[in-house]
Amino acid sequence: MKQNHAHVLFIVLLTTVTATLLFLLFQPVLQQPNSILFSKSVDPLKSYFNFSYYLKYDSGIRHDGINYPYGDHLQYINSHPVYVSLLKLVDKHIHPIANYGVGILNLTMIFSFLLGMPLLFLILRRFKLPAWYAFLSALVIGFLTPQFDRIHGHFEMVYWFFIPLFWYLLIRFREGEKTILWGSLLVFSGTFGGLISAYFAAFYGIFLVAVASADLWLDRKQFRQQIRPVVRLLVLAVLPLVLIRGLVSATDWVHDRPDNPYGFYVYHANVFSIFLPSEFPLKQLISDHVNLSFQWEGRAFVGLPATLVAIGLALLAPIAWIRGRQPDWSLFFHYQAFRTYLLAGALVLLFSMCFPFKWGFGFLIEFLPPIRQFRALGRFAWIFYYIFTVYSAFLFYQLFERFKAKNQQISAGLLLVAVFVSWGMASKYNVERATRGLFNENDKLTSNDEEFLKRFSGAQVDFRQFQAILSLPFASTCGDKLLFENGMTALGEAMKCSHHTGLPLVQSFSPRLSFSQALSSIQLLADPAISKTRLNDMNDQPLLLIRTKQELNEEEQWLQRRAQVFWEDQYITMSVLPLSVFVDSHQNWLSEVTHFSEQSVGDATAINTDTITTFIYYDDFEACPNKNTFTGEGALFKRRGELEIFNQKLPLPRGTAQLSFWLAFDTRHYDMPQPVLTAWDEDGNQLSETKLNNRQTHNVYQQWVQISTLFEVEPNARYQLTIQGKFIGVDDVLIRPAGSHVLIRKSGQCDLFNNFVVE
Repeated sequence: MKQNHAHVLFIVLLTTVTATLLFLLFQPVLQQPNSILFSKSVDPLKSYFNFSYYLKYDSGIRHDGINYPYGDHLQYINSHPVYVSLLKLVDKHIHPIANYGVGILNLTMIFSFLLGMPLLFLILRRFKLPAWYAFLSALVIGFLTPQFDRIHGHFEMVYWFFIPLFWYLLIRFREGEKTILWGSLLVFSGTFGGLISAYFAAFYGIFLVAVASADLWLDRKQFRQQIRPVVRLLVLAVLPLVLIRGLVSATDWVHDRPDNPYGFYVYHANVFSIFLPSEFPLKQLISDHVNLSFQWEGRAFVGLPATLVAIGLALLAPIAWIRGRQPDWSLFFHYQAFRTYLLAGALVLLFSMCFPFKWGFGFLIEFLPPIRQFRALGRFAWIFYYIFTVYSAFLFYQLFERFKAKNQQISAGLLLVAVFVSWGMASKYNVERATRGLFNENDKLTSNDEEFLKRFSGAQVDFRQFQAILSLPFASTCGDKLLFENGMTALGEAMKCSHHTGLPLVQSFSPRLSFSQALSSIQLLADPAISKTRLNDMNDQPLLLIRTKQELNEEEQWLQRRAQVFWEDQYITMSVLPLSVFVDSHQNWLSEVTHFSEQSVGDATAINTDTITTFIYYDDFEACPNKNTFTGEGALFKRRGELEIFNQKLPLPRGTAQLSFWLAFDTRHYDMPQPVLTAWDEDGNQLSETKLNNRQTHNVYQQWVQISTLFEVEPNARYQLTIQGKFIGVDDVLIRPAGSHVLIRKSGQCDLFNNFVVE
């Protein structure tokens, strides 16, 4: 009974100390939670916006604040779906909180520490560590957590209590008492975590699978006896994944989301990201001889004490072998129950290092397609972080006890002082880095709408006349293939306007957005030759165009000139953009084509131009039959490597020429193939090499993207166009003198005018 009282007392003390430290760290936020933004960059602002907009305006599983008019599924936009849905119920039935999304999110991140610390304490206690020692260990391990760093963005990743929760419930389940209760809680925690972020479901699943694998290996001599408990553990691992996948699949109205984002082979952990701090005194000196670099996504520093434990584990066997002795593992594996978790943690660590996929086994990913959806494998190292720091704390206590048993009290005391001072300093540095530059004024998503709405009332404009908001410079992404980042500031201003007016955003910066929907928003700034498919799903109301004072490209300038400005300050302008701008410009282009066609004379399949016909280079690759073509029956295709399109002298006069061709938008790879135009003189010397813009083009037609560039024609020069990448599809290459017009008549097909389809 006294032991239970002490147990509860230390939990209360741990919670109190944690709360005190959090108050000292986050006092401005705790005093005015809705007045602070932890970051104003677009990625975290997007998280704030998605959460707050849903709380104010939406319900159900659909978020209508972005990607207008289609919206998006809550599970794919970092909006903490199950949590924000519960808050919506509170707002609707208990107390109005809809205007305080920023504050709620801030407080939730901070208070997650009050859940994580007791869980760490309970885990340490399950490994027979005394309460006072578990108290100290939980404090330093908790504040050293690599997830603290995510408070500047990726807010759902700050909820670090989920991994200790999974571990604690798994420990209780494996102890064999009340297995139905602990198993049910385990499945519920994995499901609930997965409905906060898909990463938590993945952490849960891979952790349990790793534990099952470790059990099989360690008890391989009793393989048959292990089958039933291992199968039971695998069922628990899979259940939340199946439940979440089933729920999302049943409610998702989109079927072409990206499933292979960029980063799988990049954002992973390595030895240095786990066992070395970001900065240390000798780093620069060592870096001159050893590459210590690592991706920030893989950072999960375990602290110097745990690093020393890892070094001891790594060197014990070689040293014993050199000395001709058997290695003494008694200290490291004194407590047998820890072996499974340590091996499981090591397996997960290898996975976080992209093993075995980056070591010649990349083909395995084809058999495990869901895995490649996680662009940041380095985050899985967090599981190892908690296991190894707890293991190290346990090991140092065993060493402490050995010193005491030998009456070396001073050595025992100095050991613990050194361990906790070292861990404490690392935790202090981690906290200081994570909270640096954290308290920014919330001038974007405030709880009061009146001040912002004065802009409209002062201009005598009713914001309800608009159907949605479009921002310039344009910002968007399309599964990492097409990427427009110049307009991030403008997108932030558009979020601010959307938050206060309830008007949705046309754009979205979600990497999991439907390919077709992302392309249709990018297409809004395409050449007038391309009909804007998104308009078919929009009404006749105008768009609210928000533009920052950044430099605009030609397409953006064209659009801004056709909008009517009604409000302006030193930072932004707000304008009325009628949808007729898009429709009329396309109709004018069709009229131009009709007029040109009527003036042209030639055969049905002839190339008609207002310049000399021999100056035109055109290839539709009809001699290369292909299933996927832009026009006709032929197109070039190469699965991977380099594809040469042409390599010859061009039939063009000196001057400026325009090259255009259509590049297939193939969703099987995250990147777009890279075209390169190279010029050579008659002696084979390279005159120029130009990488063509393949990531920021608006000319999208169905599943094809037009690549276009102007270049200066040198007499007698040889020009080579090559494309490097994966899944390269090319069709309809046209080179013409700049400013000229070319009509390509195709019998039984749509004609091409200046390499655009005439529908």
